[in-house]
Formats: sequence, C-alpha cells, structure tokens
Amino acid sequence: MNTQQALVEEKRSYTKIDAPCPYFGTCGGCALQDLSYQDQLALKCERLRRVLAPIEGAQSLQIVGLDDPWRYRNKAELSFGGSAGQVTLGYHAAGSFWRVVDLDDCLLLPKPVMQVLRNLRAATSETQLPAYHPRTHQGFFRYVLVRSSHVTGKILICLMTTPGPRDVMERLATHLLAQHPALASVYWGVTSKLADIAVPDELFLLGGTAILEDQLGPFRIELHPLSFLQPTSVQADRLYRRLCHSLDAAPHGTAWDLYCGLGLVGLYLSQSFEKVYGIDVEAHHLEGAVRNAALNGIRNVEFRAGRVETLLMDRRFWLQEAKPDVIVVDPPRAGLHTQALSSLLAARPRCIAYVSCNAISLARDLAVLLSSFPRYRVVELHAFDMFPQTPHVEVLAVLTRG
Repeated sequence: MNTQQALVEEKRSYTKIDAPCPYFGTCGGCALQDLSYQDQLALKCERLRRVLAPIEGAQSLQIVGLDDPWRYRNKAELSFGGSAGQVTLGYHAAGSFWRVVDLDDCLLLPKPVMQVLRNLRAATSETQLPAYHPRTHQGFFRYVLVRSSHVTGKILICLMTTPGPRDVMERLATHLLAQHPALASVYWGVTSKLADIAVPDELFLLGGTAILEDQLGPFRIELHPLSFLQPTSVQADRLYRRLCHSLDAAPHGTAWDLYCGLGLVGLYLSQSFEKVYGIDVEAHHLEGAVRNAALNGIRNVEFRAGRVETLLMDRRFWLQEAKPDVIVVDPPRAGLHTQALSSLLAARPRCIAYVSCNAISLARDLAVLLSSFPRYRVVELHAFDMFPQTPHVEVLAVLTRG
C-alpha cells in the first residue's frame, strides 16, 4: 500500500465534509480538505503517535493548530503547463507528474497573491512562448515561485524558464509591476536542468527591489527568492519560541544551529546564549543569515559554510574552542547524515533539539541518539501544524543527557 492509499484508509475513521475548494481531488496540492480542521489535527496526531511509538512520550503528543487554516502560506511554487499556445498555471494533478491543474484560486494563498498569479498566467499566454513539458523537455515557462510578506503585504515572484529571450521577460516584468502595486520584485531564474526542481542556474532581477522585507516574531528579516522560511510565519514563531523555552534549563553558554538556513533559529537562540554558531551548505542562505543578524543588531551569532557532516569532522575546533552546550538541528527530509549523528554524540551537548518535517527520519535518528553513548532521553515532544489541509506536520523533539 503506497502513501496515498494509506492516507485514504486512515481518513475512513473520520466524518467527511464537502471540501470548499472546487479543485479538491483533482489538484495534488491538498489531501485533507474533506475533513474538518479538528479532524485533520486528530488524524495527524494519530499518524505521528504511530510512527514515533517507540519514543517515550509519543502517545501523549499534542499538535498546535493554526487559528485560521486558510490562506496561510507565505510561499508557494506553481508549475506552468498547457498546449497549443495556451499556458496554464497551478499544481500538478493528484498522482500525475505530467499534468498541471489550471487554478483560478488556491485557498491556501492570500488573495492578492492569486490576483498576481491570474494576471501572470494571462500575460505569459500572450507572449506565445510555450510552457515546458517535463516528458519532452521542450518549452520555455517552467515554474513560478511566489512569496508574500504578512507584515508589509508586498509580493515577490520569480519566474523560472529554460534559456530564452530576455526582452520578452523584461516586458513581462514591466507589465506585472504596473498592474500590481503590491508586487515588489520580479525575478527571472534560468535553468537547463532536466530535474523537476525549481532551482535556477542563473538568477536576474528584472524589476523592483532585490529583497522582500518581512518579520518573524520580534525579528525583521529580508527574503531572497531562494530563501528558506517555514510556510506559516505565526507557526514558525510558535515553534522557535517553544524550542527556546525548552532549552531554558541548559547552561547559557554556546549553541549550535545546524542546517541553519536564514539563521532564524540562531536569532532566537542569540537572546539566551553567549555565542551561537550556524552552519549551512548553501552560500545564498548564509548571505541572508548574515544580513538578518546585522539587521537586528545581533553580534553573537557566527555563520560557517559547508556540509554539517564535513565541518563537524574538525573536532579540535568544535570540541575545544566552541564546545556546545546545546545543539539544534533542522535537517532536510532525509534526516541526519550518519557522520553528523556520530559527531553530535561526540560533542556531548547537554541538550539536543531536533526539528523535523519527516516523522519517519526523526524516529530513525532518535533511535540512534537514545541508544548510544552518551545516553539521551526525550523530555519534550511537540507537533506544529505548519501545513493545514495537507498531511504534513512539523515536529520538535528536545533531548537531554544523563
């Protein structure tokens, strides 16, 4: 039974409702709209407790829901599709890699964002340039990445295409900026990669400001098209505040923020620790992290570029000059590299906080941390619904030594 079939079976235990979105069942973006929000939270809790069953405290795990589970996303990636000169824009159809569902609205995105996207779809059709087809690898328009600031209301879009005419893209950007006062930035990302990932080889600012200003909790932040930020700002703030609160009992000395991205966890930790070190492999993430620290006048956070598992091999530095009292990890879906796990254990921090978007890899890594030396135990386990209407959830596990 695949993941989609398993979810269908799990939903049978709950009362179905009429999904408010007309695309539900066709569009692959949502899978839980036919359940009430309270039932969605209950189903997610049930799934987490089952996956994390071997972990102490898993059966009492609770999930923090969102006050309003609609139009919450601050970022989205949509795909172009269509044929015969007609461009469509939306998410992939449920269970399909090839077909794109053309959307007039998405109930997870703010209304001003949808206004920009509808105008964008019409404008791209008028260029007479075709959408890219992932099977034939022919065509021009591939994806659009859109971000919105819940503080300023401003919007940033990044159009991703195969190599093509810059003059067409410049005219498109000028048209969009003139039509939408809320649109702050239009970027153009060019890629020749065959893989279905919205990451450009080259990136150009076609019009507007280079960055999007926003705020998370008490911190001002600047966002680039490729910056990583949790999709629900209010939930991200709740998660990071809970993380810091959970670490209050730890010595206020040195903390590590591994897979730090924009350095947001490091900014929160900087309020309690004398020194914070952030590591990330992506140079553009660290550039943003340095800017965000400076923007908030924070001087006790230092960022280093490289793979976590590689940098932690330098034990002379990490275990002597910067020996950690606390380590926070927020790894990709695959979880921690085996070398990173062994380095964490060698560092012997008093506390480890693990933020995960994949309960399966979290359970696997916790099993190692709880059965190795030094011996750790889970003292807190919390879930945060970062993705209402979908099966995904973010989990925070806090471990202490001894």
